[in-house]
Amino acid sequence: MNLFYQPDLHLGVHSLNAEETKHCLQVLRNQIGDQVHVTNGKGMIAKVRITSTNLKECRFEIVSNEKLIKKSFHQHLAIAPTKQTERMEWFVEKACELGVDEISFIYTSNTERPKLKLDRLEKKTISALKQSKGGLKTILNPLIKFEKFIEKTQNYTRYIASVRPGLPHLINCLTPQSHHIILIGPEGDFTSPELRKALKKGYQPISLGKKILRTETAGIMSAISVNLIHHY
Repeated sequence: MNLFYQPDLHLGVHSLNAEETKHCLQVLRNQIGDQVHVTNGKGMIAKVRITSTNLKECRFEIVSNEKLIKKSFHQHLAIAPTKQTERMEWFVEKACELGVDEISFIYTSNTERPKLKLDRLEKKTISALKQSKGGLKTILNPLIKFEKFIEKTQNYTRYIASVRPGLPHLINCLTPQSHHIILIGPEGDFTSPELRKALKKGYQPISLGKKILRTETAGIMSAISVNLIHHY
């Protein structure tokens, strides 16, 4: 099915923006009367019929809609952004396809990128939403200092990935149907003071395997581990 994105669908907005309209009409060559699917990224997927078109707006009427059942768990990855923007874009796209619910970007002592623009990354979440035919768009949060992030008092199971030897693998620690946060550090890893601060806040140190992974690879490994626990 062809899936398009309209974040205000549940508020009664029955049209696509210029970018989605171009994809619908010019790329896929849909016409008045054709039926496609539209999601608001918040759990609603509607089958719609195109009613009118112009170069900047494609209007539609809802034929039927489906509300996805709310997930019994929430996967939140907090990751240090890499110096190369392309690597973060790749990570965000793949993490979204794997069903990560929320991504936060954390600024640590060894983080190489002090600033981060979310515009292009947001587009990756929308692209992945449509590619995977899902109804839940991944939430992206702006860059935040590590110390401030771990101060948040959420009722999540908390993990912090580390390259230190002797730690249990994440997949052996995850509890099915639970809300959890996984911290992924930069390629220089978290510093010892950062690790100690996280432990005081209830984070459990875990391993993602014997090999030293790139930051974005570690993030994907975490997402895959969660999928294995919850879906298989």
